[in-house]
Amino acid sequence: MVPQRVIIVEDEYLVALDVEAVLQSMGVETVVIATTLAQAKQAVEDIGADCVLLDVSLSDGKSYDFARRLGSQGIPFGFVSGYGDTTGFPDDLVEAPLLGKPFGENDVIDFVLDLVSAREKAVKE
Repeated sequence: MVPQRVIIVEDEYLVALDVEAVLQSMGVETVVIATTLAQAKQAVEDIGADCVLLDVSLSDGKSYDFARRLGSQGIPFGFVSGYGDTTGFPDDLVEAPLLGKPFGENDVIDFVLDLVSAREKAVKE
């Protein structure tokens, strides 16, 4: 299933625009780019989200607490980061999905579809 509302939390605007273009080509209806955690939190409150793509390091802090909040709300999320793996992440987020930068269009598509399908599978169980 293609998600209809995706929030991209990324402070490198050109990267966010690239991801937005891929999401739109997939058929995602609403894509919101948030360059700060504050904007991301507001976007989730305002429109909700079918999934959220999170950069780890933003101008107003690390996105770990926001990721935890998304998880507690049942909103699928994944980190999109230049970190090669999650070894430096907090223990409770080491198993979080990670899409490493740089990435290609198909990588983004597969990542987003995996996030959404994992949630659908968990809901059915």
